[in-house]
Amino acid sequence: MQRFKEALIRGAIWAFIGLLYAMLFVFLAAFADHWRLPIDSNLIAAVLAGTLGALIYSSMRLAVLMTTIVSPLSIFYFILSDPPVDLLLLLILVSVAGAVVGALYGIFSMGSRVNRADAKTLAGFSAGWLAALVYLLLSSATDAIPISIMVALLCPLTGILYVAMVPGFIKLYDNLLPPLGDGLMVGVGVSAFIALCLFVMIGSIDDSVAGPMVDALNVIHNNLPGAVAGGIIGAGLAGIASGLLLTDWQDL
Repeated sequence: MQRFKEALIRGAIWAFIGLLYAMLFVFLAAFADHWRLPIDSNLIAAVLAGTLGALIYSSMRLAVLMTTIVSPLSIFYFILSDPPVDLLLLLILVSVAGAVVGALYGIFSMGSRVNRADAKTLAGFSAGWLAALVYLLLSSATDAIPISIMVALLCPLTGILYVAMVPGFIKLYDNLLPPLGDGLMVGVGVSAFIALCLFVMIGSIDDSVAGPMVDALNVIHNNLPGAVAGGIIGAGLAGIASGLLLTDWQDL
């Protein structure tokens, strides 16, 4: 019974990560398609969702701190800006704020593990690339994969690969950047993600805010429910299975 309870807790944690992954995947795929990048948009999303997910998850205390700072800053920007909102300028502004706060956090925080953000992000990038290769194999075998199924498969696969690789990456690259650099990196990544979430939320309500990006937001709005369901279910079940298989908790 104790093992089953622990498995449910791990499943809940993984389900939260699945939610985060799904949001990143849908956002990145939609914007990559909107900007007509010369690479498969889902491939880009698979790689960067794993990378940014690991970056955000590498220091949850700093992520919470940045949320309390960037959210009101972004809202003031939306209030003061004339529609349509310049998304690039918004991302630059919040990234600067995130860089300053993150760097200070890295320097002065005591007992924080933000100094491992570089190694964890590299592990997430590698896991994302390996999962993206699986996507390429699947996409070559079938014409269209529903986004819910795609996220339900890629999210737990990325998570399992990350868990398997991250201890080795920490041993190899734990001191790749100084704490200042790690905090700066996490601050920028978290700030940009929060601002992007607010842009998507407000732009979906008011088309004038989105301007020329309204089509991309419509794609996000249509794909997000299925992707979130797939991420929560796929990652949650993977977390429960991990707990039932008696795998150890990682203290990273």
